[in-house]
Amino acid sequence: MPSAAAHPLARMPGLKPLVGKALRHFLLSGAMLLLGLIAVLPRAASANEAPPHVRTQIADAALAGTGRYTWFAFHVYDGALYAPAGKYAAGRPFALELIYARSLKGADIAQRSIDEIAKLGIGSEAERAVWLAVLQKLFPDVAKNDRLTGVSLLSTAAAGTATGTGAGAGTAPAAPFYFNGKPLGEITDPRLAQAFFAIWLDERTSAPAFRRKLLGLDP
Repeated sequence: MPSAAAHPLARMPGLKPLVGKALRHFLLSGAMLLLGLIAVLPRAASANEAPPHVRTQIADAALAGTGRYTWFAFHVYDGALYAPAGKYAAGRPFALELIYARSLKGADIAQRSIDEIAKLGIGSEAERAVWLAVLQKLFPDVAKNDRLTGVSLLSTAAAGTATGTGAGAGTAPAAPFYFNGKPLGEITDPRLAQAFFAIWLDERTSAPAFRRKLLGLDP
C-alpha cells in the first residue's frame, strides 16, 4: 500500500496551502452565518415588544394589534395597541400609539377628539368644553412620522369613576402621554381619559375596522 507521502497529491507543493485557506474560509463563513442568525433571532423575538416608554408604565406590555386609519382616501395615521402580554382587556392598563402620516395642528387634534367623544355621547357639553381646553394644552403640533402615545392606567374602579359610578379621581395620572418617546404631559381626570381612548376602543367608534385591527381581531 503506498504511503501518504507517495500519493501523487502529496507531491503537489501548492496543494496544502490551498486546502488550508479553503478550510479557514469555510470555517469563517460558517461562524459569520451563525453570528448573523444570533443577531436576527432576538429581533424576531422582540418584534411584538412594546417601546421603552410604554414598558416604563406597563412592564410586560406587548403588541396586541396594529391598524391604519384613513379619512376618505387620506392616510392620517397608523396605530399600535399594547397591553399586558399582548392581551387587551377592559379595566387593565394599555397603551395606544399613533404614528402620524401628515402634519396636523395640536388644536385640530384636540377639537377632533372632542367631536368624536360627543358622537359617543360621553360627557355633558360643559364637561366637553373643559376637556377641550385640557387637550388643547396637552397636544402639540405633529409632523409626518411623529408618534403620540397615551397610556391608560385606569383600574376597574377608576373606570367606574369615568362612567359616574366610582369614587372620585385620585392623585395619580389616569393617562400619561409621550411625544416621540419623551414625556409630554398627562390626563388626570379619569372621565376624560376613558372618553379619549373610547374614540378608538368603544364598540360604537366611528372607525370599527381600525378598532378591530388594534384589538387583533382581524389579521
